[in-house]
Amino acid sequence: MTDPTEASPQGEIEPPLTRISVLAFFTADHVVKDDTSGKLHVLGGFFNLLRFQVYPALLPTLGIGASLHVPWHAHHQDHHFAITMADEDGQPLPFRIEGIFRVSADVLLGHGDPSVVNIGGTVTNVMFPRPGRHRLWLTVDDEPLDDWGLHLLQQHRERPRTSIPSATPRR
Repeated sequence: MTDPTEASPQGEIEPPLTRISVLAFFTADHVVKDDTSGKLHVLGGFFNLLRFQVYPALLPTLGIGASLHVPWHAHHQDHHFAITMADEDGQPLPFRIEGIFRVSADVLLGHGDPSVVNIGGTVTNVMFPRPGRHRLWLTVDDEPLDDWGLHLLQQHRERPRTSIPSATPRR
C-alpha cells in the first residue's frame, strides 16, 4: 500500500490511512501473542453468545484479540490501549485490560506504509453478575475504536425425562 491511489483487488481506491484503525477485534477461548512474529494464535475464536445455568457466572478463560492498522506517522510513539466491558445498561464491569505499544517501521516497508500491530491475551476467571447483553470496548489513546458484543443467556436445567411404559396389546 505504498501508493494511496492504487486500486485494491476489489477495484476500490483505498484512502490514505490517517489514524489508527481496527482490522479485527474479537473474543475467543484462548489468544496467545507470539512475541517473535507478532502473530495471534487463536483457539475457539469469534463467538458472541455464552450460556450459563446460574448467575453470577464464572467464565474460566476469555481470550481477546485485536489487530490494529497503524499509519506511518504514528510510528515511534507510545500508544495506550484499554479494553473494558459494560453491561446492557452501560454500567462498567470490574474488567480492564490496558497496556502500551510502540511501532517501529520495518526496514522493508516503503515510505508511508502502515504497520499491523496485534494485541491479544487470555484473561482468567471473568465474573458476570447477571445475564444480558454486554459489550467489550477497545480504545487507543483514549479514542474508542471498536466494540464487540457478548450476549449472556441463562440456560435452565432440563428436568430428567421419565419414560412411561407403553401399553402393549395382549394376545
